[in-house]
Amino acid sequence: MHAHPLGTIGASPASEIHLYRHRLRVTDLDYLGHVGNVRLLDYFQEAQVAMLDPRRERVFQTKGPTYLIAKHNVSYVRRLTFRDHPVEVETVVGRIGTCDIVVNSRLRDEKAVYARCRTIWVACTLPEGGTRRLGEEERERLTRFSGVIDEIA
Repeated sequence: MHAHPLGTIGASPASEIHLYRHRLRVTDLDYLGHVGNVRLLDYFQEAQVAMLDPRRERVFQTKGPTYLIAKHNVSYVRRLTFRDHPVEVETVVGRIGTCDIVVNSRLRDEKAVYARCRTIWVACTLPEGGTRRLGEEERERLTRFSGVIDEIA
């Protein structure tokens, strides 16, 4: 997993796109032989967590500052079947608010886009569950991934 520049089309392409490679497992397949929608959502979440918190210090805490998912909007574009080579989840930050982050991702390989996801993450404190303001360190890290990703030409 790493970040890399990618030629994109749009008003403000991301300076860096977070790239997360995921190797498919046979257990990800449903009875029709394609990767099920729930598994695709898992791929998006894994990639977004890797971008939001590379060392996974905050996302999985039970106390202190962390993030919660407020909303997922997934668009399933085409059927993903098993293959030996990994698929990639490209992720950018669409907007950084006071206490929330809009994250946009797409699941693809070298030939096609299989799904897109727009997620709203909210910064909060646990165990209370109250929202908190994003810190400067968080904002700086996320700003480098700010931008848009579009369909592959």
